[in-house]
Amino acid sequence: MHKPDVRFGPAGIPIQCDATTTIQGIECCAKLGLRAMEMEFVRGVRMKEEQAKEAKTTAERLDILLSSHAPYFVNFCSLEEEKINGSKRNLVQAAQATFWAGGRITVFHPGYYQGLSKEDAYKIAKKHLQEVHEKIESEGIRIVLGAETVGKKSQFGGFEEVVKLSEELEFVQPVLDFSHIHARRDFEIKGEEQYRQIFTVLEQRLGDYVNHFHSHFSEINYSEKGERNHLPLGSNNEPPFKPLMKVLAENGYSGTIICETPKIDADAIILQKEYEKVKKCL
Repeated sequence: MHKPDVRFGPAGIPIQCDATTTIQGIECCAKLGLRAMEMEFVRGVRMKEEQAKEAKTTAERLDILLSSHAPYFVNFCSLEEEKINGSKRNLVQAAQATFWAGGRITVFHPGYYQGLSKEDAYKIAKKHLQEVHEKIESEGIRIVLGAETVGKKSQFGGFEEVVKLSEELEFVQPVLDFSHIHARRDFEIKGEEQYRQIFTVLEQRLGDYVNHFHSHFSEINYSEKGERNHLPLGSNNEPPFKPLMKVLAENGYSGTIICETPKIDADAIILQKEYEKVKKCL
């Protein structure tokens, strides 16, 4: 029987510990009482196999669930062969390191429209992702590719696009960045109602995904064009975090929430405490 469980952790090595390596970051998360950590490969993948396998051993011993974020230099909608090849290489390298480290999912930003219609952007991105998966499979890498919901209207990867990719490609799952969903206005998240709408769509279209969802949370500064920058919890309550914790606890959803505020670990602890408080009241 499914036992509801939501894990919380930082996007990268926690700030409040004197840690500089992934392994030290994992140990720090355990000391802080957090149960997840996203390895940030955003400037490039430099983790070697030996380091990754040591991280896996440490994470398994301390019960820390690892994931990763692939380099920012990814655009699967590009028409330039060099950029596509670089995007594929970056995602494959991130997936390989994550698999060595025992992680389940590698997050990536799908791309930019760059003058393409939404339909053409979707077709191009889907084709290139299938090619990436073939490469990953051929190398024995077993990993989920996490298409993140993006925050700017110029980017490919809105909520509907990411869900559709996940419906059509079994190796892709959505990564719900709630601040991006709000900033882009895929949903204007004011409270419980919008969170319920989001998870209802996911449950109807992706079934069991709500029992192992992967997500990012932050408050956000945005404009008509979408995301500007992430903000600490308590800055503007956009989107609000307390209603999300209530919806997750009441519906028994399970998954991971990675905190992407400037206070990645302190705010992850706030999110976790709120979730635990709501669960106790049920």
